[in-house]
Amino acid sequence: MRFLHTADWHLGRTIRGRSRAAEFEAVLAEVCGIARDQRVDVVLVCGDIYDSTSPPPEAERLLTTTLRDLVRAGIEVVLIAGNHDHPRRLEALGRLAELLGVHVQSAVRGPDEGGVITIERGGETARIAAIPWVPEGRAADIEAILGPREEAFQGYAGQLAELYRHLATAFTPETVNILAAHVFVDGAQVAMVDGSERRLHIGQTYAVQPSAIPTSAQYTALGHIHQPQEIVGAPSPAAYSGSLLQLDFGEREQQKGVWVVESHPGRPVRPEFVPLTAGKALVEVRGTLDEVIAQGLALPDAHLRAVVRLDQHETGIAPRVREALPQCVEVRVEVARAERELPEAAFAHLTPVEQLTRYYTAAHGSAPAPDLIALFRGVMEEATAPA
Repeated sequence: MRFLHTADWHLGRTIRGRSRAAEFEAVLAEVCGIARDQRVDVVLVCGDIYDSTSPPPEAERLLTTTLRDLVRAGIEVVLIAGNHDHPRRLEALGRLAELLGVHVQSAVRGPDEGGVITIERGGETARIAAIPWVPEGRAADIEAILGPREEAFQGYAGQLAELYRHLATAFTPETVNILAAHVFVDGAQVAMVDGSERRLHIGQTYAVQPSAIPTSAQYTALGHIHQPQEIVGAPSPAAYSGSLLQLDFGEREQQKGVWVVESHPGRPVRPEFVPLTAGKALVEVRGTLDEVIAQGLALPDAHLRAVVRLDQHETGIAPRVREALPQCVEVRVEVARAERELPEAAFAHLTPVEQLTRYYTAAHGSAPAPDLIALFRGVMEEATAPA
């Protein structure tokens, strides 16, 4: 059987307020094309289908269109909920979609209660242990499946590891055995600056050790981390597919793609990383104003972040950059250190409005708008009003 492993679609995501719907449409069409060309039997979507729990209608249209195209091609789909998805929304989709070969896993279930999905194709049977994102506060859901456990398994990571082992009891030597999960595996590479993963959900509280991956899983398909990578130290092959697009500037040098995995009962898998080409690159350009504009003009199809370096404060930089480079989604201004640092005594006598103006001008290259100043004054007055 052949599987296509993808995750972290984040449909509905924008870039600094600008729609990326056309990019998502193009990259999803590319994924469907890869699935057809590679004669894939099952597409595994390992969580974070949407960017928010209340996605816009355009995002829902993109999902249903993609599912329709895959179903028409005779490809079954497994969708699991990520930390950005609303479980009940996906559950509602699953009740109808399952009739078409789309299997939705929105909640943690035991192996005999739907937690292990069985798919038969070409004379082979696959068992897919599908485990959605489990918030720390829902660890009771795991305990309901596992039953009372010793104190050693009461921590979040320990409970998840035990859950994985419990679901893996459904694996047999005669079946293709796949584990699909949305989880943070300790040691995975994440963007430390400007990353788009929720920092709250990739800390040590949620970290599961690579050793938690069952040895009986021929392949573990992971979602949650946006950089494609194989898991070092896992007892059996495991990988993150990463996001479909470069979602923020911390991902700007990442090659996005999907994994195509061929698996047969009792035999090692053969994963192949297939790069994606659709979607615009995120590029940071740096230098003087003239240098930034020159670099940006050579990148008309990229989303740009411009970092303009100045020797001293100068107003109106951001509008000038955006006028010259319509594809620029963010402008930052860096002023020589000697100009940016104010003596403490000189800074102390400034009013709050003057402090805001200095900060805003240094950060954005122009003075704050009058309505922003008025809003700030109102907030200050409310905060300092007598009780």
